[in-house]
Amino acid sequence: MEQPRSCDIFFRMPIYEYRCLSCGREFEDLVRIGETPPCPGCGQKELERLRSMCSISTSQTRKAALESGRRIGARNRREKEHADAEYFRKHSDDHH
Repeated sequence: MEQPRSCDIFFRMPIYEYRCLSCGREFEDLVRIGETPPCPGCGQKELERLRSMCSISTSQTRKAALESGRRIGARNRREKEHADAEYFRKHSDDHH
């Protein structure tokens, strides 16, 4: 028996985007056709399947994604530094 090629698996298991009708969480999942995954937030299976945007990868889209990731990472670092400073300030005041 012939083994399925890896590309065959992807054609049979598309990525769908969902919105949970219970908690409102939006997520995407690689699922077999006809199956419904549980919500990763609350575990419910009452989901709305959303329209997915197609994705095109070019050097420009990769560069834009990299720049976006760097901006998000810098923002997350600033927020963490701020939270750490607030925590330190609060706890150092408590002990003096």
